[in-house]
Amino acid sequence: MVNNLEYLGYSQPMALAIAEALKVNPYPNPRVGAVLTDKTGNIKAISNHVRKGNNHAEMNIFEQVEAQDSDTLYITLEPCFHSDSSPSCAKAIIEQGIKKVVIGDIDLDQRTNGKSISLLKDNNISVEIEPNANNLLNPYYENIHAESRDIHYLLKVGMSENGYITNNSTDSKYITNEISLKIVHYLRATADCILIGKNTLLNDKPKLDVRLDNFENVDVNPFPIVLWGSSTTLLNEAMNQYPHFTFLSSQPSHDNNVNCFTNSLNEVEEYFKDRNFRNIFIEGGREIINSYLNEDKIDSIYEFKSSFSIQDGMHIGNAYSQHLDNGFTIRNKYQLMDNFLTTYTKN
Repeated sequence: MVNNLEYLGYSQPMALAIAEALKVNPYPNPRVGAVLTDKTGNIKAISNHVRKGNNHAEMNIFEQVEAQDSDTLYITLEPCFHSDSSPSCAKAIIEQGIKKVVIGDIDLDQRTNGKSISLLKDNNISVEIEPNANNLLNPYYENIHAESRDIHYLLKVGMSENGYITNNSTDSKYITNEISLKIVHYLRATADCILIGKNTLLNDKPKLDVRLDNFENVDVNPFPIVLWGSSTTLLNEAMNQYPHFTFLSSQPSHDNNVNCFTNSLNEVEEYFKDRNFRNIFIEGGREIINSYLNEDKIDSIYEFKSSFSIQDGMHIGNAYSQHLDNGFTIRNKYQLMDNFLTTYTKN
């Protein structure tokens, strides 16, 4: 597997663990992946947590192979400390005799929340952190454990160096490079649904699917949703052209159209909750972006920026920059060859 996630700071084993975690959705539990390597870095086993009530990813690893004290275990989320709903993975790691563990993020579940890291260290196990693996896989997780809300809205923006999100001077709809596009597909794979507006659908004709290596036989595609609004023009034609898309409009529910007052983002959110959607991935266009920013819905932003300027197209607008300045904090910056990725979190 080509490790495009290395640009985000992930080692090859952690990138494999992330990819493995994305292959299943163990709702209501978080996605978790694990990889065991030997002392030379060769992969011994890969696993994930399939569903609530089944083994956690680490336990699946231990059922596949015999661990050695020279092995390294990579896990996207801190192993569980508690044993009330499943065996304690932290204690199982100690029993296996592994001496090095690499963890993606501390588990914010109060039953664990750093306790496993302390337990492992107390048993002379080396613990390293490759941060943000769980934040990538389960963006909603922080909101739930902060008891703020059950949904996480992630906004993806692709723009030129001077802030244009479309380019009228070329037939290509892509502004950013191949690495940026691959990372966007990882983000799509984490989402329960992917949200666009009517104009983006009509102008770009997007597929809104996940296209990644080693995912060919696994359905990791988010549900594509179009905020159509009140217009009836071209609605039936669009519904027929995109039968697997769900259209939210003011028209009566029929086929793949759902009656929803899209001017009320709270009503749209109720639709998401009814479907048990936790990770909402917003790809645009500008009107949708501004609507969600204006109503303070966006939790995090992935801003992909190319190194070239565009003179003829649609600019993202000054309101976007004002929202960034007043409501968000830079979390990380990454260089993706000739592109730049900046991630933001809500203040």
